[in-house]
Parts: sequence; C-alpha cells; structure tokens
Amino acid sequence: MANFVGNLGVFDHKSQDWRIFHSRLSQFLLLNSVVDDAKKCAVLLTHFSEESYRLTSNLLHPKKVEDVKFADLVKVLNDHFTPRRSTFADRAKFYEATIKTGESLEDWAARLRGLAVYCEFGSALDILLRDRFVLGLKAGPERDRLFEKDSSTLTLTQALEVAQQAACARAARANVAQAEPVQVKEEPVFRASAGRAGGARATSGSSGGDGASLCSVCGRKNHDAAKCRFKGYRCQSCGQKGHLKKVCAQKGSGGKSRLHCIQTESDDSDVCKECEVFNARRSQNNGGGM
Repeated sequence: MANFVGNLGVFDHKSQDWRIFHSRLSQFLLLNSVVDDAKKCAVLLTHFSEESYRLTSNLLHPKKVEDVKFADLVKVLNDHFTPRRSTFADRAKFYEATIKTGESLEDWAARLRGLAVYCEFGSALDILLRDRFVLGLKAGPERDRLFEKDSSTLTLTQALEVAQQAACARAARANVAQAEPVQVKEEPVFRASAGRAGGARATSGSSGGDGASLCSVCGRKNHDAAKCRFKGYRCQSCGQKGHLKKVCAQKGSGGKSRLHCIQTESDDSDVCKECEVFNARRSQNNGGGM
C-alpha cells in the first residue's frame, strides 16, 4: 500500500455514495496498474470501513468474501447500493429545479446535468438542459438577456456564457455605484436682518444681512450711533432720551403717546436721508388729528 500513488480513502456506506467511490476505485486501480483480480479485491475490501465490510460479508453469504471474484463482488455491491429508480420521479425533480440563492451559474448548470442522469432524455437532453437552465433562473438581467436570444440556435454552453456576461455587467455597475461619492448640493444660506421689515431691535454691535452695522439709536445702517442725528431725541414708548421707539427695549410696555412724530432737544440741523419722512397717527385721547 505504501507504493500506491494517490489516496483512495475509506468507504463508509452510511455517509458516502457507493457510485462515487466505485468510480474513484476504478481510477485508482488504473493509476497504479493493478490488474490482478485478487489484488483488486484486496484493494477494494481494505478501503471499506468495518460496517461496510460486515455488510458485504452478509450480502455474499454463504460465500466467503475471500472466495469471490472482483467482478462478482462489484455486481453484488452495485445491486445493493443502487436504488430502484422511477424515471418520472427523476424527471419531476429535473423540471421543478430552480437556481438556489447564492448558487453560481456554473454550479447551477452542473447540478442540472446531475439531475438529468437518470431521466433518460436521449437525444433531447441538450435542449431540455438549456430550457431548464434558462427557465430556472430568477428574474433579473441574466434571464432578460437570455429571453432575447433565438431558441432555435442557442445551446446550453452559449446560454451559460450570456448569463455570465450579464452577471459580470451587473456586478460592475454595483461596484461603480458604491464607489461614486454622494453629491450634496450646497444651498445658499440667508440671514434674517433686524432691519426695516421685521422692526426688530438693533444694537450698534449687531449687523444686517449684508454685514453693515445697525445704529442703536434709530435702527438704520451706514452710520454710527455716536453720529446719529436722533441721539438727542426722546423715545415715544418709554420716554427716555437717546433712541427711537422702533428700537426701544420697553416698546409696548405702557407708553402714553401714540404719535410717531419725533421730539428733540437737539439743535442738530443735519437731516438723515433715511429718516426724513415720518407718519403721525391720531391719538386715542383726543378726537382731532395732527
């Protein structure tokens, strides 16, 4: 045994297929040029597990294992391990077969050939293999591409190649989609200015939407509070001097006057262009207008 080339392994009929082992045995004997009948029997039996050897002895009873020729030994084992088959049952398995999740196209084609071994399709084998291969695929680009082909000229080999090309193209598209960075559109950011429209409070340190400082006296921009012509005016809301009503922190807290006109204690004659026009409302305390 030490001079033999290759390793046949131990056969256990409970977990292994006799048909596969018998095929490997034939190749092992051919590789090692074993032609003597007694040596063939010895190689076969010495590669049996204890349970398989006992089963073989029972099958040959009342003959002894040592007295049986190699051909007779193989025939007994073939008859025992080869089950009685139903052609229609085997064909039903073939026609109902579909590709499994995660199964490659190559494995799917090979499995179909294995299912067709006992179906006795004869000359129709190639056409039936091709049809089952195509129809057993799941919905997707592979099956769509094959449906576009001419069934009168398409073979199983060609169908496998077309499906492989479609699968490679789909994988390439998926890789490109994952590699491309997500494009995020940058939107402009706008600031809300506390200027004319909102009538919000403004301070000399605050800035408008365009970055210009707002006057803490009148709420206008483009000039400083120290230079504002209204710095000597008295607020119509709180009555304090130094700012106008629209920037008053106490606006609406109880001022008595309802006039928007401006009273001043300053003699400044310079006129602010942005504050030239003033409106007057009728006082709630009298019935006349200004």
